Amino acid sequence: MRNILFLFIILVSGFVNAQSPIQHITKNYFRSHPFDGKFSSFILNLQNDPLFTVETYNRRTDTTFFYLSGIYKNFNPFRYQPAELRLVLAEEQHIHLDSLQTLDTIMNLQLMGITNDGKTFQQQVEKEFRRFHNNESHRFSRHSTIPYEKDGAQIAAIEHYFIFPFTVAPVTIAWGPISETNQYTFTITIRFKVKQNIADLIIAPDDTLF
Repeated sequence: MRNILFLFIILVSGFVNAQSPIQHITKNYFRSHPFDGKFSSFILNLQNDPLFTVETYNRRTDTTFFYLSGIYKNFNPFRYQPAELRLVLAEEQHIHLDSLQTLDTIMNLQLMGITNDGKTFQQQVEKEFRRFHNNESHRFSRHSTIPYEKDGAQIAAIEHYFIFPFTVAPVTIAWGPISETNQYTFTITIRFKVKQNIADLIIAPDDTLF
């Protein structure tokens, strides 16, 4: 019994430490986030936030996933001034990269600092991307970059951040143009799994936790 309790303490401590990089990011960039308490309380906080206007709110049904989108006013965690600060919370189907390609359902929490179009705004979102990486990358066990180029020049980039031993990146940042409008955006995405009304890290079938 003592050995079982000791193992439980180690595992709990590991999960708390694993979430700390995410908590640092949510504290600095989000007015409210799902890791503070119950997921349902997080949704209520968004709905009752005087600085946040919910534009779309679709509850999950038998045929559709959960989706919430809205705009912040008088709130900006970035070093540049976006024309629009949008928050999106979207549920989606996720296919794990295991041998069975296991299907899962996860949540994506995205904060998007959308600018107008133009070279100056491209430089602003790219600079915010680099600033985030310089300040936060050391908190994660590893990270990977996906650059996008056109005519020999970089026009966008994505950075995934991982926490050992999880194989699904809980945090992703990106900068680049929005193809429909030619505006630019810096976007932070937090991925998590909701279990019994609690937000938790995503565990893939091949992840070995102990």
